[in-house]
Amino acid sequence: MTAMKLEKLVYYCQGWHLARHNRALFGETIEAWRQGPVVPELYEHHRRQYTISQWPWGNGTELTATELATVRWVTNEYGSFSAVELSRMTHHELPWKAARGPLPDSANSSAPVSTEIMRSYYSRQIADTETAVALATANAALEGVEFDEEWQDRLRDVASGTISADELIAAEIARISGD
Repeated sequence: MTAMKLEKLVYYCQGWHLARHNRALFGETIEAWRQGPVVPELYEHHRRQYTISQWPWGNGTELTATELATVRWVTNEYGSFSAVELSRMTHHELPWKAARGPLPDSANSSAPVSTEIMRSYYSRQIADTETAVALATANAALEGVEFDEEWQDRLRDVASGTISADELIAAEIARISGD
């Protein structure tokens, strides 16, 4: 993986761990660099390396089950994105933007990213199943589309993780096309 992608995945691990468990995954500061969030202590280990092929620092077996679950979830959810895509995503999110204030994206910065803002921001991204279905139904209604009870049940399946959104979309395409 690229060093830049590693930095962004570490950032997302911290954010989601703060949101779900109300405590930091690690104690090091994250800074709002031009390319997105960076942990300077981590950066020092991979400085001048484009690709990370091995990592002799740290010990993954020291992670608790909860910490490991966070890391696995983040890698599953964000691992398919490129380093550039992850960087762009962070540039649109409040924690990085708040740390940088009025600085343009192109400006250098070592401003710390607030763990409290990260916790608050990512906590707001979590919704229970019924809230997620209600929000999706309301958003669709604003677009002139009404979700009947059957569709709301299918959305509950997606929100609860029973099926993926991709599986639901594929099933609906197959239904519409008669396959």
